[in-house]
Amino acid sequence: MKKLFTLIIAALAVNIATAQPPMGPPPGMGRGDNGGAKKSPVERISGLVEELKLSPKQAEKFAPVYLAYQNEIRKIRKDLKTLMDSYNGKEIDEKTAFRMVMDQLNADADIIACKKEYMRVFKAHLTPEQMSKIFLVEKKAMRPNRPAGAPKGRQHDKPAPRE
Repeated sequence: MKKLFTLIIAALAVNIATAQPPMGPPPGMGRGDNGGAKKSPVERISGLVEELKLSPKQAEKFAPVYLAYQNEIRKIRKDLKTLMDSYNGKEIDEKTAFRMVMDQLNADADIIACKKEYMRVFKAHLTPEQMSKIFLVEKKAMRPNRPAGAPKGRQHDKPAPRE
């Protein structure tokens, strides 16, 4: 089963490395790469393999590890969301507000610890250059696309649009 999974990931990595760019709207003219739809884990890994320029052999070894990493991060975020949802409808006093902030900070600490742990694992499969890019590529993939020429940074100075 494990061999089949790694074979599928390797085949996807080779396919992506040789594929032509998808047809669609020009950059900045749509909502993300796929119309705003969430990407599957395989699509995210494929994009990461392409961005980091992993060899097929690297991709085959790296993909299962990265999937496990993503699942751990997703679980931490899901647990935090469940915890925060449990506060809905409750009166927020000083003690509850403090507990909510601490829960968020603890989740952030768990995410950082997870990233540190997996960086040690990723090190076995990536070059130093690829290692230095991995979280930057991940952040870039999470950001929504901006139209060409749009200003960078937060837009808090702008008044809210009128309806």
